[in-house]
Amino acid sequence: MGQKSLGAFQHLPMVSCANELLGCALKKARNVGPTKGIGNIAKRERNKGAKQLDALTKELALPLRTYVEKFPKKQQLHPYEYSLIDLTFGTGKYEEVLDRVNALRKKVLDVGKNYASLCAKSTSKRDAEEILKEGFSKLEEHYQKNGVVVDELLNIAKVLRAMPVFNVKVPTLCLVGAPNVGKSSLVRVLSTGKPEVCNYPFTTRGISMGHIFVHTDVYQVTDTPGLLKRPDEERNNMEKLTLAALSYLPTAVLYVHDLTGECGVKVYDQFLLYKEIKAKFHERPWLDVVSKADLLLQTSCFSAEILPDSFDFYQIFGPQGAIHVSVQTGMGVEELKKRAISLLAESFALQECAVDDCL
Repeated sequence: MGQKSLGAFQHLPMVSCANELLGCALKKARNVGPTKGIGNIAKRERNKGAKQLDALTKELALPLRTYVEKFPKKQQLHPYEYSLIDLTFGTGKYEEVLDRVNALRKKVLDVGKNYASLCAKSTSKRDAEEILKEGFSKLEEHYQKNGVVVDELLNIAKVLRAMPVFNVKVPTLCLVGAPNVGKSSLVRVLSTGKPEVCNYPFTTRGISMGHIFVHTDVYQVTDTPGLLKRPDEERNNMEKLTLAALSYLPTAVLYVHDLTGECGVKVYDQFLLYKEIKAKFHERPWLDVVSKADLLLQTSCFSAEILPDSFDFYQIFGPQGAIHVSVQTGMGVEELKKRAISLLAESFALQECAVDDCL
């Protein structure tokens, strides 16, 4: 099977509010007249009633069927988009709303067809009129009682369409680390021009998304919500968004470390978190950065007995090979830009070659 592409949220069908849909359906149905040429009054009324009930049923049921068919199922969505749905509305809520829309459609068809059949079998003008009136009343009553689900679906569509669009065809550098380690500042430094702020419905915190332009090439660079050292089941939606991006999007990782202690997360906890994330996403193209380097005591001397993979080494230098950067003084910024662009260009060139080989 081919890889699922992003962008499904921009192709959702337009959803009318429940009252608008019902009002339009009633108006259209009441304008339906009997078939021409029926001379008998009872037969004409019977014919008109059956046609109006049939029209009202279709006007209510057809839009509901369109919603059920055109809103993508879980297996049709890119896993990153589906994770956004769960984070926004809660696990299973999206499917539940679509199931209720479909249940409403089925009930409308059942009630409408039943009354249309009764009207077609009526024996007098008065019976036909009473069945028509009762049928309209039952359909309207049921729709008003359960039509709130249509408004729920309308809200879901609005929220999903407003989601930030991630272009998987553009090489992307994803900045990861604990909260307040300086990711957003680095996005601004790396970006050509001012980064845009992407908003997600499950948080009031905007996510910075910038672009790097190098000649004719363009790259995306984005920060992510900060991670804390805790079990995945205890993570909040913001942390889950970061993990979803790392799990499902073709990104290179720029992992940011703050060894000053200013970020509010202990250096040892950052060390443990880094080890966990690096082990989990070790296949990603990776670059380590120590931020706020102007606030660190500079030393080039350390005991040969200190292993580069140890916490003793980490708390002084960060991971082995990390670039030390200061946004305030400009220290290491140019090296970071060159290394980041090189990482993106090389990793995504390899990715394209792998895709071409598959084809």
